Amino acid sequence: MKLLVVLVLFSVCNANILWREPPKTNLEVVKDAFWDYVAKATQTAEESLKQIRESELGQEVNTKISQSADAVNQYIVSLQTQAAPLTQDFLTRFNQEAEQLKTRLENDLTALGSSIKPYGEQLMTSLQSRVEELKKEATPLAEAVDPEALKAVLLQKSQELKGQLESGVTQLQAHMVPHTEEVREKMEQSLQEFQGRVTSLAQSFETQVAQKSQEIQQSLVPYGEDLRASLDGSAQDLKNRLAALWASFTQKTQ
Repeated sequence: MKLLVVLVLFSVCNANILWREPPKTNLEVVKDAFWDYVAKATQTAEESLKQIRESELGQEVNTKISQSADAVNQYIVSLQTQAAPLTQDFLTRFNQEAEQLKTRLENDLTALGSSIKPYGEQLMTSLQSRVEELKKEATPLAEAVDPEALKAVLLQKSQELKGQLESGVTQLQAHMVPHTEEVREKMEQSLQEFQGRVTSLAQSFETQVAQKSQEIQQSLVPYGEDLRASLDGSAQDLKNRLAALWASFTQKTQ
């Protein structure tokens, strides 16, 4: 039963991994992991193990696993609820930064003058499209309370924005547009400032979510201790009953 306790604690401490999975699927994964362990530890044949799983003892073990899964689900729901204001605040500030970036880039291009307006508009359209892609991909990650994936997307999309800018400036230079190097430097600076600000927002979001997660885990400690006491109290009994049941199956097959 020590494995079961480990699985419970691992699940609670790594609830962000469970976030994207339906609760039933996670529960079945834990059950399968436990019974796989039993099969390997006792060298039980597959058919015999199936009979054990379907026995009263097997159902009792599955019930205890379900109780531990309930604790994990309670943790996830609590984190979703309490992180909602943090998520909304992040998205509001992030969208503001994205809109400000588009405005700054447009102003930087204006410095090139009306003679290259068609080329400038094409570049601006491409950059704005990249910004919208960034917003589209970042939003569900923030709503899923996944700061690590969020930071990775912000970094990736910021680099793509920079690559798009370099490509656009190269095209402007090909059309002999004056002052393109100066404009490129200004726009790169705008992108770097944007990347720095949104990365800071994501890091702050991650810190706040981690704090909420810790608070919720602490609130579930009494429940976890009660569950552990229950498991420890019945562990020896379950072990004896499993051994007896296995012996019974062995005798029947002889």
